[in-house]
Amino acid sequence: MLRKKTLSVIVGSVVLLTGLGVYIAVGSLGNSETGNQSNQSDAVSTAGVEMNPSGEENPFGEKVKTPLSEKLMRQYIHAMSHQKVRAKEKWSFFKITDERIDYLLNQLKINKYEDEYVYEDILTAWKEGDYSGVVGDHNTIWRLQDGNIGKATSPLNAEQEKKYIESQKREKR
Repeated sequence: MLRKKTLSVIVGSVVLLTGLGVYIAVGSLGNSETGNQSNQSDAVSTAGVEMNPSGEENPFGEKVKTPLSEKLMRQYIHAMSHQKVRAKEKWSFFKITDERIDYLLNQLKINKYEDEYVYEDILTAWKEGDYSGVVGDHNTIWRLQDGNIGKATSPLNAEQEKKYIESQKREKR
């Protein structure tokens, strides 16, 4: 009788630990920051496109797979818009440069995105030096990211923008 109980406890423990291990392993698969999509809405077509085989950094200083995921495209545009807008909260920042704009526009040429026309309109205006709609640009991307804190309220003037850029210790998304 005692043998039967001991065997049942051992088998039950093994099953429980195996189940816990599988749960942890499966849960960690979606937490990678290497550009893998963790849900179907971020899936993109990669037909005929090489996946950054050289391991070189992009103009944002990151080694990510290309073509960029929809989520990453949004993060880059959103982070760049922060240098131009006033918002209660800003958690990301990348300085706007021609090289970065060109890189993102090129991603639009080699991949299909759910909101590619939104990205193209924003990036094309910025490429031409037109930031008159930057508050709307920020808030459009912010809404696409399901933002609820940090809505842009107004554009920064040149002095405020310079001060904001200088206050950033590092670029991040």
